[in-house]
Amino acid sequence: MNTRFAVATHILAYLAHADGQPVSSEVIAGSVGTHPVVVRRLIGALRAAGLVRTQLGAGGGALLARPVADVSLLDVFEAMQEPEPDLFSVNNTKPNERCSLGRVMQQTLEDLFGGAEQAMRNALAAVSLQQVIGQLRERLPKDCGDSDAVR
Repeated sequence: MNTRFAVATHILAYLAHADGQPVSSEVIAGSVGTHPVVVRRLIGALRAAGLVRTQLGAGGGALLARPVADVSLLDVFEAMQEPEPDLFSVNNTKPNERCSLGRVMQQTLEDLFGGAEQAMRNALAAVSLQQVIGQLRERLPKDCGDSDAVR
């Protein structure tokens, strides 16, 4: 797992905090601490997943496509998945079929890791973007204005 999921969650939280105002990739990149090209790439994946929409032209930028209560962290995770969907990459191993241990290793690992992956998916599905925003607001300083650093 790389940072795509965490950065995508940051992007969505920033858009939610912007209260329906379009936000440019440059502004979001300033909050995330990365290059705007990275943000644009992730916004493209989030748009393909139906989580954001974009507006072109002056004053354009990204906006949430769905209400925050309707977006789960599982939605974000799935939008950020690389083409290889196997979290633990068990299917990419090629154990020696002539070895008694090798012959049963892949299935054994799939059985063991499958429960862990499902537990993670269930945990992510149980957390909405609305809950993330609620926790962020609890941590924001009370005198936090609408600066470019934290909107």
